[in-house]
Amino acid sequence: MSMEYWVHLNEISDDIIPDMISELNKFEMTCEIYPGFSFSKHSGFLPFKFRLSNPKLDILKNKDLVSGFELYVEDFEPEDADWFSPEDLARLSEFKKTVSIRFAASDSFQLRFADLTSAVIAKLTGGPRSFDEDVDYDTSTIADKSWEDLKHWENSIADDDWRYYEFQGWH
Repeated sequence: MSMEYWVHLNEISDDIIPDMISELNKFEMTCEIYPGFSFSKHSGFLPFKFRLSNPKLDILKNKDLVSGFELYVEDFEPEDADWFSPEDLARLSEFKKTVSIRFAASDSFQLRFADLTSAVIAKLTGGPRSFDEDVDYDTSTIADKSWEDLKHWENSIADDDWRYYEFQGWH
């Protein structure tokens, strides 16, 4: 089952990519984004190479891993977004674009990267983030809140239920 975050904004520039990676690296990992990634040219799966600095499982220590999500930059069409409340839709209709981040709910690290990356993009651009009909307008604390929720969720995963992929190089 796939799920999706949206960050609502008027424009997005590749200028935020270094800051985005810097912010992501604050969350107990070091990561790299796919070489040559550009918001203006990318459509589809976006991989991240990463290493956890404090993994729950010993087997993940000192391992280069890979995960990611699907990323699309799209025009925002308020008339097609009927799941939002009228109040939220009125506020969101001020924005022309969305960064759509789709991920598999069953994949341990796809959720980490989708949640944190969408929160960091919202923080850096000041654009609200939505998930289903819920909209978070407080972008100043969104990344920290996401990280706290994510740590709680990751700590609840049984050791045998972790799904991960070792990095084999950029393809």
